[in-house]
Amino acid sequence: MIKVGIIGQGFIGKMHLATLRQSSLAVVTAVADREPANLEGKAVGGNIAISGDISLEGVARYDDGDALLRDPNVDAVLIALPTYLHKEYILKSMAAGKHILCEKPLTRTSAEGKEVLDALKGYDRVFMSAQCIRFWPVYVEARNIILSGVYGKVLSAQLTRQSGKPTWSWQGWLLDEARSGGAALDLHIHDIDFVNYLLGTPGHLAATGADIPGEGISQINALYTYDGGPAVAVDGGWFHPGVFPFRMAFRMELEKAALEFDSRIDGDLHVYTNDENHLTPALLPGDGYSREHEYFLRCILDGRPAEEASAASAVESVALVEQECAAVRAIARS
Repeated sequence: MIKVGIIGQGFIGKMHLATLRQSSLAVVTAVADREPANLEGKAVGGNIAISGDISLEGVARYDDGDALLRDPNVDAVLIALPTYLHKEYILKSMAAGKHILCEKPLTRTSAEGKEVLDALKGYDRVFMSAQCIRFWPVYVEARNIILSGVYGKVLSAQLTRQSGKPTWSWQGWLLDEARSGGAALDLHIHDIDFVNYLLGTPGHLAATGADIPGEGISQINALYTYDGGPAVAVDGGWFHPGVFPFRMAFRMELEKAALEFDSRIDGDLHVYTNDENHLTPALLPGDGYSREHEYFLRCILDGRPAEEASAASAVESVALVEQECAAVRAIARS
C-alpha cells in the first residue's frame, strides 16, 4: 500500500481523501491544513457533493505542509492547496523526495510552470498533474471514439462548464484573481486541457468574456480553430448566484455521428449516428478522481512516468488560458 499525505483539507482535499479511502492501492496516513476547522474531519462547501468517508481518525494531522513532508510515513504527496501555493509546495515536495500529484491548475502562471519543469529535470519520482477530466469516464470514451476514427474526423465541438460563484472558498481565495487566476484558470481550464489533450494546440484562438475587477474573468467564451480541422467553442465560468447548479457538458459533431453529454441530464454519453442509430456506450467505472488516483498509484508501483497527465502538458494548458485572458482584455481596451 502506498502511503499518501494530503496537503490541503478544503473542498478538493476532502474530495481526494474520500476517494482515496476507496482505493486498494493506497492509504491516507497524514493530512495538513493551516485552518484548524479543516482538520476536524467535517464537510466544507464545494460545487460537487462529496460522498464517502472524510473522517480523520487514525490519520496524522499537521497544521502546515512542511511538517507533513517530514513525516517518514508518507510516500506520496497530494497537493490540494490554493493555486498560488502550488509551486512552493511542488518544490518542497521534490526536496523531500516524494511522489507528487498536484491539483490543477498546475501553477498560477505558465512562468511558474516553466520553473517547475526546469526543477523536474532528472527527478526520479512520479510527478503528475491532477487534470481529472482526462480520466473522467465519459470524456475518456468520447476521446477513444474520436481517436478510433470509426465515425470520421471531428468537424466541430462545443464544451461548457458552469458553476455557482464559489463564495465558500477559504478566505475567499477563489474570488481573488491574484491567488486563483479567476474562473478562467480555475474552472475553465478543465475543458481547455481536455481540448489540448484531444486535438493539440490550436492554430488560432479568440475569446471574449466578463472581466470583474479583482475577481478576474468570471465568464469566458473561447473559439479555437485548427488548420484544416475543427472549430471548437469552449465556455466556462462562475458568473452566477451561489445556488446555480454545477454543469459540465459537451457536443461534438463528427463526419458520421454526433456525440453528446450533459451532467445535469443523465451523465451518459449519447452517440447519434448518420445511419439513425442512438447508442449509449458503456463507461469505465468510477469518476475522474478515482481513475486519476489509480493511474498515479499504478505509475508509482510500476516505476514509470505519468505520461497521460505530464507537467509539460499541464503548463501548456495554463499558457492557453493566459492567451485567452489576454484576448479578452485586448477587446476591452480596443
